[in-house]
Amino acid sequence: MLKLLLISSLSFAAAPSSDIPAKREFPLNTAVNPCEDFHKYVCSKAEASFKLRPDRSHHTFAFNDSRERLLKVKMDFMKSLPTAKDLNPRTEQIRDVYLSCMNAPEKVRSEKSEVTRMIKEIEQIKTTEELIQYSHKNLPKGFGNFVSFWPSPNLDDPKKMDGMLYSNFMALPDHKYYENPELLKEYEKVLTLFFRSIQPQLKKSVAKEKAQALISLEQEFIKTFPVAAVRHQRWSEKRVSSQADLTKKYPHLQLRLVFANVPENLLINTPIPESLEFLNAELGKRPLQVWKDVYLYRALSDNMDDAYQKYFKAQFKFDKKFFGGPDTRPDRQERCTTVVTNYFMKEMDAALVDKVFPHFDETKVNEVGARIRASILDGLKNNTWLSKEGKAGAIAKIEKARLQLVKPHTDKEWDFMPLKKYSINNYLQNLHTFAEARWEKAMQEVREPANQDAWGMGPLTVNAYYSSNENKFVLPIGILQYPFYDKDGSVIENLGAVGAVMGHELGHSIDDSGSKYDSEGRLKQWMTTKDIMEFNLRGQKMIDQFNKIGHDGKLTLGENVADLVGLTFAYNAAFPKGVGTAENKKTFFVAYGRVWCSVTRPDFDKLMRKTDPHASGEARINEQVKHQPAFAETFQCKPGDKMTLPENERVKIW
Repeated sequence: MLKLLLISSLSFAAAPSSDIPAKREFPLNTAVNPCEDFHKYVCSKAEASFKLRPDRSHHTFAFNDSRERLLKVKMDFMKSLPTAKDLNPRTEQIRDVYLSCMNAPEKVRSEKSEVTRMIKEIEQIKTTEELIQYSHKNLPKGFGNFVSFWPSPNLDDPKKMDGMLYSNFMALPDHKYYENPELLKEYEKVLTLFFRSIQPQLKKSVAKEKAQALISLEQEFIKTFPVAAVRHQRWSEKRVSSQADLTKKYPHLQLRLVFANVPENLLINTPIPESLEFLNAELGKRPLQVWKDVYLYRALSDNMDDAYQKYFKAQFKFDKKFFGGPDTRPDRQERCTTVVTNYFMKEMDAALVDKVFPHFDETKVNEVGARIRASILDGLKNNTWLSKEGKAGAIAKIEKARLQLVKPHTDKEWDFMPLKKYSINNYLQNLHTFAEARWEKAMQEVREPANQDAWGMGPLTVNAYYSSNENKFVLPIGILQYPFYDKDGSVIENLGAVGAVMGHELGHSIDDSGSKYDSEGRLKQWMTTKDIMEFNLRGQKMIDQFNKIGHDGKLTLGENVADLVGLTFAYNAAFPKGVGTAENKKTFFVAYGRVWCSVTRPDFDKLMRKTDPHASGEARINEQVKHQPAFAETFQCKPGDKMTLPENERVKIW
């Protein structure tokens, strides 16, 4: 289970975008009392001076400034590939898929061919049994399937692999959107246009009936499909069965076809069994044509672009109106660069990382990491509420946690995709080829010991993560840019920014989900029942706090606890026993605050509050400093100021 951060002092091979400075300034708004609104004090001037691009929905400066600079580097790299000589096979894959994406006339032909082929194949299916067989047969190609299957670490022994079986028929981002009559009316229009686009001979009334049938199915599905907060917790719960038991339990799903190429003794985890139960029960109740239409929509809608401009524009307009989508889309070269980066993330980064970050000195990063780990261990050893067993379990997790910093160094760490031959013309065929490569890799992984050295993201990713199954923290070099990290900055400043990131991610090892896994990554609770009750009492305060400001406190609990742990222990690492100058302490808190300065479209913010386990940037600043006595002391806040809480309302987890 991965927990993401989600969210320059370096020279780049290409100039940054014109609107992204090499090192952004964050002038403090001295007209604002930091004790009343620390977010405005730190961020308001930078936010007010920034104009969100029309093809963007959100911009968190610490993340997106770096991402935009790296995107520019990758776009220039992609432009150079068609004429480059002596490319290695991995980079040839990148070039060929990029060329197929950039070739608009050929992409029109490949989209039309894909639609024609799939409609013809679906029309030949006479029963729901045949349709399920068709879906399972096409699992390796990755489009439209009624169920998904992938390798996942065994919860009792994460060095072994299980399989993960999952299904989801909720096409809108959250349950609440189905309660909006205006949205559903527009959604019906989009679906109607989809069916008329792929089958122009359809009468509008027939296409509308198809759209209504899909919406009806989704509305029925969400009655039992768990909400986001519950789904978030399910990934750290054990629901493991044998293949034989699942095949017997869901006879209409014909799961023997899904399991045909995996070892017979492979255990299967089903985190959301409700979706499998729904599909098994409903297959025979609804007309075959409805299920055919579901499959077609799932398989085709996301890949109807150049050849189906009317439909694409309607979908784009729908996303903008209800989900905070951008006003315009990026240009083709950026879109194709992004697509190829998403598919060949590590292959792309392997070609660029040493060019983008030449001679990177890891010394200061390692020092920050060591100080954060020591700070957390010191806090745990002095903890007053954990039982002896609980304290020992927490300390063991932090002591044994592996830190993979900066970039992969071995083939096992890089964990590249299998090499395949890609077309320079047929974009849709390339997507199938990539899906088949991913399936081939998955089928190999379920037969081998888990590769716990593999990085879950490329080194040029501007993010970080903690993996509960592996008890490890990964910090890619991509995030090590200002304001997260300044190679010329003080250790104090870096502790306030990237130090809080490290503390945040290590904090996931002992948050509400991480506490369910032991130091070896096994799903094994190391807290006593009394410890859990106390932890939940402290966590409930944070749930209530974030509920009051319009967030889902339960959904965001894990990330909020991690923010609290990260900020607390980063401060303790910067100022052991609280010793330090007021100026340095202000520098520390300001460095933390500017990490979360951001500009967001209002409807996109609404979407994130429903679906994202992370709180908004403003909340990650203001709601966290309220729990820090040192913040109130540093900025001389008085009781009753908005950025302070009474001592009995402050949360101290560890």
